[in-house]
Amino acid sequence: MENLVKGLHHITLVTGSYLVNNRFYTEVLGLRRVKLSVNQDDIYHRHLFYANLDKPTGSAITFFEWPELPRGYPGYGSPHHLAYRVGSPEALAKWFHFLRERNIAAKGPYVYGGLVSIYLRDPDGVLLELTTSYPEADPGYLKELFKQTSTPTAISQDMRLTAFDHASPIISDPGLTSRFLEKFLDIVDVEISNGVLRVLNMDGDVYLRCIVDPLNVDGYVARGSVHHIALCVESEETQRLVMRRLNSVGWSNSGIVDRFWFKSLYFRDPDGNLLELATQGPGYDVDEPRETLGSRLVLPPWLEPLRQQIEKKLAERDAGNAVEWPTVFEEPPEPPEPLAQ
Repeated sequence: MENLVKGLHHITLVTGSYLVNNRFYTEVLGLRRVKLSVNQDDIYHRHLFYANLDKPTGSAITFFEWPELPRGYPGYGSPHHLAYRVGSPEALAKWFHFLRERNIAAKGPYVYGGLVSIYLRDPDGVLLELTTSYPEADPGYLKELFKQTSTPTAISQDMRLTAFDHASPIISDPGLTSRFLEKFLDIVDVEISNGVLRVLNMDGDVYLRCIVDPLNVDGYVARGSVHHIALCVESEETQRLVMRRLNSVGWSNSGIVDRFWFKSLYFRDPDGNLLELATQGPGYDVDEPRETLGSRLVLPPWLEPLRQQIEKKLAERDAGNAVEWPTVFEEPPEPPEPLAQ
């Protein structure tokens, strides 16, 4: 069976401050801002995009700026966290000390499921995981490695966050989620074990690592939350196939929405997690030179006539949104998530 879904396209979250968010993700995590725009469904609030410019699909993290929202919390419909991949345990140890030097309470290393990870929170409280493959599972080596690694003064090439590893929604019934993914998206490459449902791409890499918790409660998507998870498909034709399947059983969906840089189809899984199918193109550089991506506010053509009004509203909101940098970073929970051994 052909894989309709190619992996992750982007992950969208909620921030309270464009300025603080931008400083953290560019200056601390070393990401490149590739787009500064507005939420097309709420045009007086910003939408920021950071990505690996050489391979934006599967690396783009985006944020809606909603300073008026309270703090969110994970549960059904509000995913738990997201994970970036790094190249080696040695790079992970460098990140641990690099973050701690900047008063960011990184925790780890944690070994689970063939991975070793550290966890941290961003300025809004988003739980982030940095992870790498580690089938050896040698805690003694990791302890010495993390102890002996010196603190880097800058992000070295091997530390670069070039792609996501996975996203982690919370689900109640792995069998139900598995059937949903197969019926509507032709996803059959899943593994269920130790309270985790893993969804694999055609290369055998996990891109969804669903935390199974039948006793959880509904989450609340607000500041510091994952808003939705976007999966990559090749074309609008694939979106229309999935939309016909959803419509055939009366499953609510958005229909295909033109986002200018890609097209989108939105729907929720059985636990209320918002999923998006996003096309690979035309891409973030369709309206800006590659060299200056993300350097100015850009709008899709249908919003351009409202630019003056939009910029005025954003300026008014900025005036009432106090900014503090450096901020105080919260500690990750202990343990950071239900870890399957």
